[in-house]
Amino acid sequence: MTSASTGSATSESLEFDEFDRRGRLVNLSWKGARHLSETGLVEVLPAGRDTWRLIPSGSVGSVRVEGLSVRVLPAASLGLTQLFFLLDHAADDPFLPSAVQARDDDELWSAVAESMATLAHQALSSGLLRGYRRVDEALTTVRGRIRLGDQIRRHPGMTIPLEVTYSEFTPDIAENRILRTAAHRLQFMPDLPDSTRRRLAMVDARLSDASLIPQGAPVPSWTPTRLNARFQDALALADRIVRRISVEVEDGHAASAAFVTEMPALFERFVEAELTAALDGRGGRLLHNPVVNLDSGSEESGSEESGAAGGRHSAPVADGDHISVRTGLVYELDGEPVTTFVPTYPTDRRARAAEHYRLLAACTALGVDRAYLVYPAQRRDDAPQPRRIVHTDISIIEYPVDLSMGPAESRRAIVELAEQARTLGSPSSARHRTAARHHTDSHHSASQHTASQHTAARHTEGRRHAR
Repeated sequence: MTSASTGSATSESLEFDEFDRRGRLVNLSWKGARHLSETGLVEVLPAGRDTWRLIPSGSVGSVRVEGLSVRVLPAASLGLTQLFFLLDHAADDPFLPSAVQARDDDELWSAVAESMATLAHQALSSGLLRGYRRVDEALTTVRGRIRLGDQIRRHPGMTIPLEVTYSEFTPDIAENRILRTAAHRLQFMPDLPDSTRRRLAMVDARLSDASLIPQGAPVPSWTPTRLNARFQDALALADRIVRRISVEVEDGHAASAAFVTEMPALFERFVEAELTAALDGRGGRLLHNPVVNLDSGSEESGSEESGAAGGRHSAPVADGDHISVRTGLVYELDGEPVTTFVPTYPTDRRARAAEHYRLLAACTALGVDRAYLVYPAQRRDDAPQPRRIVHTDISIIEYPVDLSMGPAESRRAIVELAEQARTLGSPSSARHRTAARHHTDSHHSASQHTASQHTAARHTEGRRHAR
């Protein structure tokens, strides 16, 4: 634990690895411990009077409460640049390339606040953004149109007030509300540079005609258009701040602040988005976790169903008792499955073993001979490692992605992975897979025939003994 003094107030800082299960002891009031527990970043366990043990709960992020700063860092050695890059893929309206300017050794709150202040001032340099907003109101004069249904229901037999609806050209629109709320919350953060705090306060004052979004309330949606083009960088960051950063203000200061996110979901969304962009099109597509049947239901129907290659990667039928398998991200070309990918987190090798079993079952059900287990690299020199499964033609390739190398290298690794999948879909590879599949099917039929002969022989031997 490290501590730093700022004026008369002393702030303590704790850093954890996301897989740390030992935890540390801290002194907090019951109210502070409750605030910290509600963020979901760490488990808060009692260990004495006003003493609590903090243990990471599987998420990453940063929380401030009662002068205590708690940071849980990703095991994949990510800096802020890479973390915000992964957040890029966590929603449908991602950060734009210039949205966050931060060094990897920056403190989270200072980096986000400085980026927000810079982008907001750039957006507002040409004036406020205004737009039309629908207003439903009760007035003594007619404005817009009268809502007759509401008028009769709320004021029967009365001529005033009138229930009207009109459009108002105002700065109180979704874009300005999001920008102001982000600047308002960040300016109360402790340990910000005075210049950054002043710039955030100026943004808050400039947008004073826009209403604040209450903590926990739904965030209004906005759509990128030609009219708000100069605001889009600032809005992309402000939208993340309002949705992901929670700040509770008491007496003009932040009583608690939290930014918490889950690395497994971020990594899986990143791999899924990049593979989809690289593989969709030109006759191929990426299916997102289709469910297939590992069994054919019965030995009698097995030979008939095994010939239906088109149904290998379709959803199982509702009737019948089958063993269903989730197959990950399945790449198919011209309607035929080629390979499958499973992004997995954490990086612990023992935890990845279960995914190998899942991939083996998926390959068997899909009729493919290669699958990829994609995971964050633990070391810079980690390289793809193929694992040939004994007594089968199936290979599972462990494919590490070094997130610490930055966004460009991470994307390049996924593009190379997609190229390997395209190579598997080439005509020569397809003929090899078809031949192997026919060999497997003939071997299965021969095995069934041999088994039937053995069964008949046992029945004949049994009847002979009975006589």
